[in-house]
Amino acid sequence: MSIIHFMIIDRPNEVKRINGINKWCLIYGRRKTGKTFLVNNFIENNEYFFVKTNKNILTKNGNSITYETFIEILQRSLNNNETIVIDEFHRLGTDFFDFLHFIKKKGKLILISSTLFLSKKLISEKSALLGLFAEVPIGLINLEDTLRFLNNYKIPNKNKLELAILLREPISIDYFNESKLDISRIILSSIKTIPALIGEIFLEEERELSATYEGILRAIAIGKIKMGEISNYLFSRMLIKKDDSSMMSQYLNNLLSFGIIKKIEIFNKKRFIYKLASPMTKIFYYGDEKYNISERNVNEKEILTIINELMPRIVEDNIREYFTEKYGLSESVAEGKDYDIDGCLLKFKKPEILLEVKWGRIKNEDLIKTNETLSKYESKRKILFVQDKTGMKDSKFNFEIMDVNDL
Repeated sequence: MSIIHFMIIDRPNEVKRINGINKWCLIYGRRKTGKTFLVNNFIENNEYFFVKTNKNILTKNGNSITYETFIEILQRSLNNNETIVIDEFHRLGTDFFDFLHFIKKKGKLILISSTLFLSKKLISEKSALLGLFAEVPIGLINLEDTLRFLNNYKIPNKNKLELAILLREPISIDYFNESKLDISRIILSSIKTIPALIGEIFLEEERELSATYEGILRAIAIGKIKMGEISNYLFSRMLIKKDDSSMMSQYLNNLLSFGIIKKIEIFNKKRFIYKLASPMTKIFYYGDEKYNISERNVNEKEILTIINELMPRIVEDNIREYFTEKYGLSESVAEGKDYDIDGCLLKFKKPEILLEVKWGRIKNEDLIKTNETLSKYESKRKILFVQDKTGMKDSKFNFEIMDVNDL
C-alpha cells in the first residue's frame, strides 16, 4: 500500500513568488497550510530556526540554543548575505522585533508565522517592521495544483474534481491512498482532526474558542451565510442575549482575520455572505450539527450521505474561487427576487463572468432556466459548469458549458 504524504502536491506559484523576492520576506497563513514544508523543501536556505510556544529556539537538526546564540548566528549569517528562516518568529516578542528594526538589512531573512491577525498587525502602519518585509500569504492549496496532481490517476470527472477540492486542505493529504482513491475514506480518517485544528488556530491567535465562535462556524456550515441568519441561529441557541446582527461584526471580522471564513460581496447590494474557507471544516461542522459525528463513530455510508448533501455547494464555492483567481477578478454572487447567480465575477466593479454550477444530472429545463438566470446581467462571458458536458450542446444558449477537463 502506497501512501501519498504531506505536500507531495507541488505549489509552483508560491515557490516562484518566494524565490523571486530579493528582500526580507514574511510568509504567513493559518496553521497546517504547508508553510514550513514549502520553505524547507523548495526554498534554499542556510539556516533554519523554529521557535516553540515556550520561546525555546530549535535549529534545523532539533538542537535547542539560547536566544543570545541565536542572535549571534543570525547577525553573522545575514552579514554574509545568507538566507535565514525563522519559523513562528512572532513568539519571540517585541525585543526581537526591535532588533530587526535596527540591524542592517543584509542577506535574505524569511519569517514564517501561523498567526494571520498578529502577522498583519506586525507590519501595520504603527509597527516598527513596516516596509521591511515583502508579504506572502499561504492559504489552501490552489485547485489548479491539486487537479494537476490528480492527472496522474485515471479518475472519473466527478470524483476527480471532488477529490481535488478535498486535497486543497493539506491535512487531508496524509490520508490519500494511491490504491484506493476514495473520498469517503479520506474524510473518515481526517475529519475529527478539524476541531483540534480550529483550537490550534485560536490558540496561536491568542483568542478563546468560545461557544459563540463555534456557533458561527456551525451556522455557516448549515447554510446560514448572511449576518442576520447567523445572528438568528445563535439567538435561537441562547449563544447571544438578543437577535442583533450588529453584534456579529467583531466575531466575523476575527474569523476573517484568522483565515477560517471568507466574505463574499453580493453584487450591487452592499451586503455580504460568509463561507467557511476550508471544505473539510464545512464537512465537519455540517456533519456534527446534523448527525452528531463528533460524539460517536460514523461509517462510510454516513459520510457518503454528508458528502452527497454538501458537495454541490462545496463545488460551487470552489469553482467560483477558481475562476476568480484564474482571471484576476473580484469574487461576488448575485441575487434577486426570483433568482440567485452562483458567481458574478467582477472587473472594475462590473460583471466580467457570470457563473452557474450544476453538480448533478442536468435536464433540458435546467439549461433553459440557467439561460434565463444568466441573462439577468450583461457580462463578457457566461458559463455553466457541470459534472460532465459530454453530449451537451451550448450553441442554442447564451452561455458556455464547461467541465473539469476545461480547467
